[in-house]
Amino acid sequence: MIVKILLTVFYLLLFNFLIYRYKLFQFKNFSPFITHVVFNLKFAVGIFIWLIYTFYYKELQNNDIHKFYSDALILRDIAKENPKAFLQLLTIDDGSVPEYTLRMKNWERNFDEAPINENRTVIRLNALLMFLSFKTYFVHILFFCFISLVGWILLTNVVFGFIDTRNSILALPVLLLPSVLFWTSGVMKEPLLAFGLGLLFHGIANSEMRIPKLTAIVTGGFIVLLTKFFVLVCLFPALVAFLFFRKTEKIGLIVLKYILVNTILLLMAFNIHQVVPRVNLQQMLLNKQMNSIKEANYFQAGSRIELPELKEDAISILKTSVIGIWNTITRPYIWEGENVMMLASAIENVFIISLLLMCISFTNWKNLNNLNLFLFLLNFSFLYFALIGMCTPVLGNLVRYKTPLLPLFLFAFMIQVSPKMVIGNLSFLLRK
Repeated sequence: MIVKILLTVFYLLLFNFLIYRYKLFQFKNFSPFITHVVFNLKFAVGIFIWLIYTFYYKELQNNDIHKFYSDALILRDIAKENPKAFLQLLTIDDGSVPEYTLRMKNWERNFDEAPINENRTVIRLNALLMFLSFKTYFVHILFFCFISLVGWILLTNVVFGFIDTRNSILALPVLLLPSVLFWTSGVMKEPLLAFGLGLLFHGIANSEMRIPKLTAIVTGGFIVLLTKFFVLVCLFPALVAFLFFRKTEKIGLIVLKYILVNTILLLMAFNIHQVVPRVNLQQMLLNKQMNSIKEANYFQAGSRIELPELKEDAISILKTSVIGIWNTITRPYIWEGENVMMLASAIENVFIISLLLMCISFTNWKNLNNLNLFLFLLNFSFLYFALIGMCTPVLGNLVRYKTPLLPLFLFAFMIQVSPKMVIGNLSFLLRK
């Protein structure tokens, strides 16, 4: 126990040193101490998550912060028994070593037909980290907190790098939202997704085509692909419009081009099965919703909600997507807070909507800044919100799934707020 405590303290000090020493690990527009505060707060929240899902929700085999780690322990032990099999499972599992994969309870997914098994990504990462952590769970929390912090740093620096630095202050309440802190500070998929998106945005934002730019784009895209592949699908239309129409200045033309790009790509997506019969977007969405409902019923998940049943036609999907976006942004409602966590999420939603309304009221809509970036962030967020809103029948999961894109959604409105409306007394938080 003492060895594990000392190892945890060592890595805690190491990560704080890295933040202190290198500007790459600091929020560009904030004083350095802000980054230290956010990181150490995330670690404290990570420990809190472990306490909740260890001593309150005691079904360890069903919650992500334990089940992926437990399988990683098994995978790490395989490295001692059969190094060749370990390397094979660490890269591509072709099914040739079932005697090892059958030991792990979450290596295969029962209710998902996704082309990439996201569980394996987290299991493999945890197994690799065990060479550094020596199976100390709190060290894993530190690593996941640090990579998600780096992701948020890169995303925040990119988005607010386009505007007046004073607006950066508005990012703090978003990054410190309870749900954002909670779900991106545990040993789960969300920290990886935040990190991948941060690298991807960082690479795209660099104007010169160099090796570091390409490395960031490829690495970030690969991480997102292995963590939640459909995030890349939602990103693609927004990214096409953003990159191809950067120099368009007239507001009407920019909006029109975003509409055209999304319309053309959606028409192609809904009809791709005519060319490639194995790829049927409508059927994939139907299957995803059906499997999510089956999984919720199988595990008897609380906070279940009724979803409009998807049908295999584009019009039905588009109509349901509007409900999906609404559910993602606004639910759970206050009256749906049947337990402490749901009530906390409902109260947070009230704060988020209030913050959103404040930003809208303090924006000059006749003279928008960075309209291309604004529409890009909204386009990306709405497509993602529509997808998870249509296919997630459990409010607890919906709150969790939206956290990686929630900051970007709110950032879209914050970059439009007039700098004069930012409270001057908070200027000490900014980097001099």
